[in-house]
Order: sequence, then structure tokens, then C-alpha cells
Amino acid sequence: MVKKLFAISLSVLIIDRILKFYFLSNEFFIFKYSLNTGAAFSLFQGWNNFLIIFSAVVIAFILYHHKNKKLETGMAFLLGGTLSNLADRVIYQGVIDYIHLDFLNNVFNLADVANLIGAGILAYHFWKE
Repeated sequence: MVKKLFAISLSVLIIDRILKFYFLSNEFFIFKYSLNTGAAFSLFQGWNNFLIIFSAVVIAFILYHHKNKKLETGMAFLLGGTLSNLADRVIYQGVIDYIHLDFLNNVFNLADVANLIGAGILAYHFWKE
């Protein structure tokens, strides 16, 4: 179980970090660089210190409850996404977003997608029980 948790988390973390590094150093026509000082969907703009603490609490919660087999996949996606965005908050004082969809008018990153997938899986399991 621990292997799966860390394999998924580490995969999300590494891929998102590589993509962020790439898009910081190169222009690519379908991607758009944005430094988000808030949370997903630009909520809580300027609350970086709070979001760092909140991220640390989420990570601690996941590491404490990682033995729950039913929640493992959701927690793994959430852990990888949270770790990558936390690294951005500490290094850049905001999260590097790079995927832009005109119809959503938002810019986001792979870590955000992983967080949404993880939260969705967890919500499904809690709703199901």
C-alpha cells in the first residue's frame, strides 16, 4: 500500500515539476505561464502563508491516514499535487500554472488536476459509505 501511495505521489510530483521547469524556460503556443498566489481557480489570492500551512496539514493528514486501503489512490493523487504546489509556494511565493483553456478562462497545472482527481476519489468513497 505504501508503495502505491508513494509511486503515484512521486509520479505526479516529478511530472509536474518537469513541466513547470520546461514552461518557465520555453514558450509553447498552447500553454500560458501564470503565477497564482491563491488556490485553485484563483481563490484566496494573496493568502500564500495560509495556503502553505494548509498544504502542510493536508500532507500530514495523508501521511497519518495512508494505511486506509480504500482511500490510498485518492490520497496518492492529492499528496503528489499538494507537494508540487507547496514547493512552488515556498520557492516562488505562488503556484506556477501553465495549462490554459479558453472556455474555462482559468490557468492551472497538472498538480491541480491531480488534486481534483484525488479529492474526487475521496469524495466518492466518503459518499459511498
